[in-house]
Amino acid sequence: MQRDVDTTKRLDGWKAIAGYFKRDRSTVMRWARDRELPVRRLPGGKQGSVFALEHELAAWALRHADEDEPAGAPSPAAPPAAPSRRRGRWLPTVLVIGGLGATGAAVLAWRDPTPLARPVAAAVSLPADPQAAADFVAARDHWALRTDTDLREAIRLLRRVIGRAPDFAPAHAALADVWLLEREYGSADGQAAFGAAKVAAQRAVALDPQLAAAHRALGFIAYWGENRKDQGMASFRRAIALDDRDGQTHFWFANVLADAGYDEQAQLEYARARLLLPGSTAIEIEHGYSHWLAGRDRQALETLTALAKRYPHNPNLHLCLSWVYIAMGDLGAFVRENALVAKYRNEPRAIAEAAALTAAYARDPAAALALLIRQRRDEADRAASTTRQAPALFASSMGDRDSTEALMTEAVAAGEHWYGNSVRRRIAARWANDAKIQQLIGRLYAPVT
Repeated sequence: MQRDVDTTKRLDGWKAIAGYFKRDRSTVMRWARDRELPVRRLPGGKQGSVFALEHELAAWALRHADEDEPAGAPSPAAPPAAPSRRRGRWLPTVLVIGGLGATGAAVLAWRDPTPLARPVAAAVSLPADPQAAADFVAARDHWALRTDTDLREAIRLLRRVIGRAPDFAPAHAALADVWLLEREYGSADGQAAFGAAKVAAQRAVALDPQLAAAHRALGFIAYWGENRKDQGMASFRRAIALDDRDGQTHFWFANVLADAGYDEQAQLEYARARLLLPGSTAIEIEHGYSHWLAGRDRQALETLTALAKRYPHNPNLHLCLSWVYIAMGDLGAFVRENALVAKYRNEPRAIAEAAALTAAYARDPAAALALLIRQRRDEADRAASTTRQAPALFASSMGDRDSTEALMTEAVAAGEHWYGNSVRRRIAARWANDAKIQQLIGRLYAPVT
């Protein structure tokens, strides 16, 4: 008998773990030793205390269902599962918070401080095909690791899941998630990754309009990939309305709130995300960067520099540091961090551009700034969703007034709309007495609601 699994439930000790499977202690201890049963050990103590998370045990049992020694049925005391929405296609519901596998481990309960009623966490099912189900869980683990190799493996696994279970909406939403991270942590071209993610997310919504993860992906794409900021905000709010216990949604919503200038709300969303996804490196980094977005430059620099010692190969961390440095007028540090971004993303065009910029800076910093502006202007020309906001900030931060005005004038002529509150505030402050630039700011920037 299948049953709903509470992803917040922890089973303490071998007795409780054995009771879950209706087996004796020696059997589950052997499974942990020989068959990678996901049992965790508490640090310290003489007795070697252990615990397990119920949803991880359920996923493990599913992967081992066809072996000679089956894992066995869960305890008969558990309530029966709710029926699947698609008969014969998906296994009965498994409740998850923030994804399956590594992304959903060790989730802490969180209570909304407001008195409003909160919706029940959305339900994500597994495919009826055991191999597809195992591949789906494994793909989410690879997605959570966020290396280029892991993301490519997640794409391979999810494509295999979709081949076996084409109507399984969560696999399409998960594929969108992977493509969105591939553009940040991997070598995929940004526009191509956004395009692949949108196809997958739209397919997920078509299969299941109530799937929160699909709306979250569409919100990310609209905000960061298509410069449709209000639509992106609306999609994130829709996702949270469908499932307010998904840590990934709160995390990505925090990022867009921080970018749009809603610092107080963003900090609350980061706190919710960290409670739901404790130990997330990605959240640590973006939370640190949010201090820069809010104007707390010194705090951002100290936080991100400390994180760089712990996670030296994280490309997104170096990207955040590059922006902090150039906004502070340190072009040399920007060039160094930019080269690390290209190196760890391993994207050929970025590597070539970073190498050219490094060489130019060694010869003449002024020439390097001109090259950087040209590179980012060309990027805006290549991709319809990319604006001239970044090179304008770079020029402004380095005191290049003529390039700042030229880029902003081009942006107005191209019909661009800029939204980054931190960039607007910094350019406005740098040229507070410059009527022309202040006029251009008024024409380019629009509030995000």
